[in-house]
Amino acid sequence: MKQQEIQDLRIEVTEVKGDIKLINQEISQIKDNHLSHIEKSITNINKIIWTVGILVFAELILLLKHFILG
Repeated sequence: MKQQEIQDLRIEVTEVKGDIKLINQEISQIKDNHLSHIEKSITNINKIIWTVGILVFAELILLLKHFILG
């Protein structure tokens, strides 16, 4: 290989290493920041679903009470 080709390959390897570091940094940011926000949203949705479920169950009990007792 020519000296220039070797130098070009070294430059390309350095650029690829820089890209890999940038990708790792972005993955860390997504993992640390965005996932916590998604987790909070899912927790809120779960709370709402449980609340609605309990209300529906309570209404069902009241309906059964109305039919049984008249």
